[in-house]
Amino acid sequence: MWMTKMRWIAVLLTGAAVMSHPLLVMAEGVAPPPQPLKMVGDHWTPYDPPTTFPEGSTVHTVVAGDTLWDLAATYLGDPYLWPQLWERNPYIKDSHWIYPGDPVVIDLAVQEPVPVDDFEIIDESDEISEWEDDLLPADPYSEDNLPGGVPHPLGSTSDVYCFAQLVADESIFPFRVNSAERILDQDSFSDGDVLYLDGGVQQGVLAGDRFFVLSRDRQLNHPVSRSDMGRVYRQVGQVTVLCAQENTSIAEITYTCDPIRIGDVLLPFEPVPVPLVIDPDPSDRCDEPNGLPTGYVVYVKDEILNAGTEHLVMVDLGETEGLYPGQFATLFRDNPVEGMPRIVLGEIGFLRVAEGYATAKITRGWSPIAVGDRIELK
Repeated sequence: MWMTKMRWIAVLLTGAAVMSHPLLVMAEGVAPPPQPLKMVGDHWTPYDPPTTFPEGSTVHTVVAGDTLWDLAATYLGDPYLWPQLWERNPYIKDSHWIYPGDPVVIDLAVQEPVPVDDFEIIDESDEISEWEDDLLPADPYSEDNLPGGVPHPLGSTSDVYCFAQLVADESIFPFRVNSAERILDQDSFSDGDVLYLDGGVQQGVLAGDRFFVLSRDRQLNHPVSRSDMGRVYRQVGQVTVLCAQENTSIAEITYTCDPIRIGDVLLPFEPVPVPLVIDPDPSDRCDEPNGLPTGYVVYVKDEILNAGTEHLVMVDLGETEGLYPGQFATLFRDNPVEGMPRIVLGEIGFLRVAEGYATAKITRGWSPIAVGDRIELK
């Protein structure tokens, strides 16, 4: 076939790389292939793969039989790191389906597995004297013994599900919250509350469907150019449909970030992985500009005036500039004294990347950070 499907479901279920026929049928039913296929260059694909790549990038061209699971094992030394490859290649809309001829950008730290033969297997029942203990090898998987450090999540689940999205076209929201089971008793709702939605079977809503709930916030203008960037919608929670009628449905709130209110809008749920990263060399006050793309902090979560480490921000760079989740950038401010070096403020790591903007977490900040401060990709 001109397409290959990831076998990670079967591996997780069976612990082996080969699926039995019933599991294969089940896996095939989870994610039908994206449609429609189109000819891109010399091959068929449903995606819009990139044709240019940053200088020095490692790019693998998919061949029949490839999966993200296998590519992660080959290039990263661990198949369970396949989400990193998916995050690095956002044009792949469904991780289960990759197509021969499409490019997969690697550009991630590779860790060589430590050979088992290098370590002596010792019976735990044996007594180990003090001098014998000194001869034992250090933990091969400790941070000090792994090249580049230990991969770790850049943030938490709430960092990717409870911040905000920047929306240019507000017609993207198919449904909204129109009522609630306890509408006479309360004006805001949280986990376990039941809501009534304005979409039903006729609009494609079925029991079990999940949706993000977003609350309309404010128009966002660029802090320097003052151009219209769109409207900020805060991510306030998630709902699951209990049952659907012809043009309405009943849903339960299953995840809450902030109170949900009548009039909040819905988007179909898609899982958002938290980027798995290896910390880069930390940004330093003495770092010189590196010539990579620069941008601005345009929004701070909760409108905080002076943000710091662990706070969430939105920047005006995105997919067009080649950003990907897990990438880092230096935070800085132009020096008000002409001819003086820039003022380095800290560092951010990107959580989600979209067209025209990205959300990020401040991973290091030794000075207050505000809207209008600048970033430079690392």
